[in-house]
Amino acid sequence: MELRYNFALSLLQLTKLFTMKAIDKRKHEWLRIKLFRLAQDAADSEAREAAADALRALLQQYETYQEMIEQLKDCISAYEEMQKNFRSDLVAPALREEHKERKATKYSVRDFQLMAIK
Repeated sequence: MELRYNFALSLLQLTKLFTMKAIDKRKHEWLRIKLFRLAQDAADSEAREAAADALRALLQQYETYQEMIEQLKDCISAYEEMQKNFRSDLVAPALREEHKERKATKYSVRDFQLMAIK
C-alpha cells in the first residue's frame, strides 16, 4: 500500500513538473510597462540601462514564445491531419476486413454446428 501511494505521488509530482502553462499575458504586459517606465524615469542611469536591457530581453523572449506557440499550432494541425488520414486510409479498412473475416468465421462455425446437429 505504501509503495503504491509513493508511486502515485511521484507520478503526480512528475505531471506537475512537465505540465506546460501558457505565459500569462496580463503579467507580461504589467512587467513590460513597469520596465518601460523604469527605463524612462529612473533617476540613476545604471538603473535605466538595466531596465532597458531587461525590457529588451523580456520582449525577445516573449517573441520567441509567440513563434514557438505558432509552430506548436502547426505541429498539432499536421498531427491531427495525419491521424485522420491514417485512421481512414489504414485502420478503418483493416478493421472492416477483420470484421468480414470474423463474420465469415462465425457463420462457418455456426454452419458446422448446424450440420453436426442434423
